[in-house]
Amino acid sequence: MGYDGRYGNQQSFGNRNGSGGGFQKNSFEDKSETPNPVKITTFYKVDGKTVQEDLFDSVALNVAKSFKGKNRKGNEIGVTSTQLRRIFDEVKRFEQILTLQENQWEKQLPYIKMIKSKVAYSVARAAKQKSEEKGVYKNLETFISSGIDLIKTQEDYHIFINLFEAAYGFYYELAPKNCL
Repeated sequence: MGYDGRYGNQQSFGNRNGSGGGFQKNSFEDKSETPNPVKITTFYKVDGKTVQEDLFDSVALNVAKSFKGKNRKGNEIGVTSTQLRRIFDEVKRFEQILTLQENQWEKQLPYIKMIKSKVAYSVARAAKQKSEEKGVYKNLETFISSGIDLIKTQEDYHIFINLFEAAYGFYYELAPKNCL
């Protein structure tokens, strides 16, 4: 039982899987924490017409919470405000087009759906640069993709924008200081 100075290894303390002593199994585990993604399955109550009363409140808060977590060292991590703003601005851009020009819904819907691919690209780039933050960026992608998948009408789109805006507002309050 001793220390082998040549290689910096402990000897005769058991194996590396945690049995025996010396090496603890948990010392090599990833201790990062990322909340589960929030996948939006509907904007409406059971009647299919009335917006869920908690959509812009508790649902939006849970979405915002999914955009932050902790890295292996226990430091807070999250989606950067710049990245979130860029995506939000893209979503809002289509709202302006629809407001300023009548009869644009069917023409703009394919481009609205394309936001999913733009977000996937942005998330992949951000995750590549900040691998520890991959989970929170994937949560952002899940939220955007699931929300856009639900958009069938212009009204659905406005509800999605409001949900995103509410989540963005909550996130601004919750975001780690290094992400603002």
